[in-house]
Amino acid sequence: MTPEQWKLVKTVVADAMELPAPERATYVDRVCGNDAELRAEVDSLLAVATDEDSLPDARVAIANAAAAALGMDREGGGIEPDVYAALESALDQQYEILRPLGRGGMGTVYLARDRALERFVAIKVLRPDVAALHGGRERFRREARIVAQLSHPGILSLHTFGEVRGLWYFVTAYVRGMTLAERLRVEGRLDDEEARRITAEVADALAYAHEHGIIHRDIKPANILLDEDTGRAVLADFGIAKLEGAADELTSKGIVIGTPNYMSPEQAAGDADVDARSDIYSLGVVAHSMLSGRDALPLDRFPATVRRELAEVLRRCLSPDPALRWPTARSLGDALLRAADAEDAVPQALRDLPSFGAYAVIWAIFWLTLAAQRRGPWDGLLLLLVAIVVPIGFALHFSNLHRQGVPKRELARVAFWPPEWWGMWWPAPLRRPHDIWSRLPWPAKAIRITMSVFCIVLPTLVLTHARDRIKLTVVGVAAAALAAALIWARRCSLDWGDAVRVLFGGTSPSVGWTEPPITHVLVPRDDRVRPPDAASPADHRRAIAELAALLPGRLAALRADAPLLAHRLLVALDDCALESASLARDASAGELDRLTAQLGALEAAPARAGEEREELIALVRRQLELVRGMRIRAEVVAQRRAKLLGLMRGLWAQMRAASAPPSEESKSAAETIARFHELRREAETELHSDSSSAERSSSLRSG
Repeated sequence: MTPEQWKLVKTVVADAMELPAPERATYVDRVCGNDAELRAEVDSLLAVATDEDSLPDARVAIANAAAAALGMDREGGGIEPDVYAALESALDQQYEILRPLGRGGMGTVYLARDRALERFVAIKVLRPDVAALHGGRERFRREARIVAQLSHPGILSLHTFGEVRGLWYFVTAYVRGMTLAERLRVEGRLDDEEARRITAEVADALAYAHEHGIIHRDIKPANILLDEDTGRAVLADFGIAKLEGAADELTSKGIVIGTPNYMSPEQAAGDADVDARSDIYSLGVVAHSMLSGRDALPLDRFPATVRRELAEVLRRCLSPDPALRWPTARSLGDALLRAADAEDAVPQALRDLPSFGAYAVIWAIFWLTLAAQRRGPWDGLLLLLVAIVVPIGFALHFSNLHRQGVPKRELARVAFWPPEWWGMWWPAPLRRPHDIWSRLPWPAKAIRITMSVFCIVLPTLVLTHARDRIKLTVVGVAAAALAAALIWARRCSLDWGDAVRVLFGGTSPSVGWTEPPITHVLVPRDDRVRPPDAASPADHRRAIAELAALLPGRLAALRADAPLLAHRLLVALDDCALESASLARDASAGELDRLTAQLGALEAAPARAGEEREELIALVRRQLELVRGMRIRAEVVAQRRAKLLGLMRGLWAQMRAASAPPSEESKSAAETIARFHELRREAETELHSDSSSAERSSSLRSG
């Protein structure tokens, strides 16, 4: 076997080992084709690498050989010394290579520091063996050209592209967080609204790419990044994208296109002319994975807990016939908005209708009341005309929308929603979806109802010339109720702003209702455990401990282990928070700018006699390097915190799934326990990885 053939064998084995076991055979079939010799070598190495009965040393050797082809140290997860030396030699003038972020079929992605701009970037480096095979360099170059045409917050942006001393690379924006694949591996499945949001954001990014004539062709969870800072989904890896209508040299040369589990039927059949609807199908499979926790068939089935409106939108994505799918990613995004489980999920045609009916009624009552107080007939008639202007406008608008096919029931439901700022009593059937009223504690409901009655009764008493004693009694009762409500809020440790929100604030869903001091006084969404605040590790530990106590007997093994693991994760997260705070204080951007300016001024000043100035320059330069090192450490700590918090959220998700009532979609007790142990092993690895990672990074830089 020639060296070139051996390189190809190693590449295929490395790529195959990156795939789940069910996908490997399909991948090898496509790559090897009719090359019997290549197929025999690949099958032999894969059999040794995966055989449970083979010698451990043989399996490790094969695995390490595959990892070496990917430019990674399999055992430590660090940078392979030879690759690091090549990167440092080629890019040291512009970038400081820090640590690997991930790897894939084309190459390895590293975290780096841009020396000139003092920012973190991601550098994707093409594997040397891939560059030597079947136009690998051209594929890499084409990916850079395609991404360079796109500027969208939901698409990973490209900074630069180049080749130095045979090393092909491009530099992209750095997104701190995890991929969707990693999140699904930890959490299993996502709730309806989170899955809908991520799908809608990717659909928006795809719509932009499609409008620029670019078909992605590899939509899958591993290519969707989840930004830890903003929560936004970012689409990455355009390595096999194509320009719509352009010749597809990759397909004509027989290179594998796409990931089998997420391919559309036409893409799996080898159709070189796939269009935007192929990406829509793949995105539908990704959404199915988020909602069901699996991407296996049948794709037309969703868990019973998935809302019907969302399931119907996604089923259309998954139609085998492209003509029956959503015609564009933009139309898919609009459909996902209409299927949103939120208070503003209103079709575009009804955007000006919410609260219009309620406003018309209040308008009419106000002006009719004034008309009744006028003695002159003409004044009363004119005020009567004013009173009916808005109701007539509402009736005409209502009738026009109904003629467009919108059901009257839907129109009435939206028209009589209360205004978003409304916080008083309102008929329950007419409240906005997911209005917070039902979760208010009883003192908050009582004061709101009391004030609603007060605002109706007192004006009525004034207009009817009731006795002053009755008016004062009404005012006294309202004042006493208000004082009691404020005392209750004080005992709940609410500050003035939070107390006003809980007692009088608008009950439409908003960010303010998710603040920890407020969520602690709200009634839980169900009768079991209040869900944790998404950003609070301590609240996750609380919820996990409470839920563990409610687990059924078949999951007794989780009752003690889950709270203990949550406690250990919380301790590690607290350590990260303390270290981050210290680094942010001592190595701020302002301190970095100050030292940079000071060093520049010292070096630009005219030379003077004496060693003191040189010592001062050396001292400032050393300070600057220390601050830069601390900022790098701060980013490493932030990465670790994001990973630990992801594991904590995953533990909560597993506990919630374990406590759910049994259904045909739920896992057995054995599966649940196995999944928990897998998550615990990953957590143990992460809890012990920080010190060893720091030692490896230090040794690489010192070497």
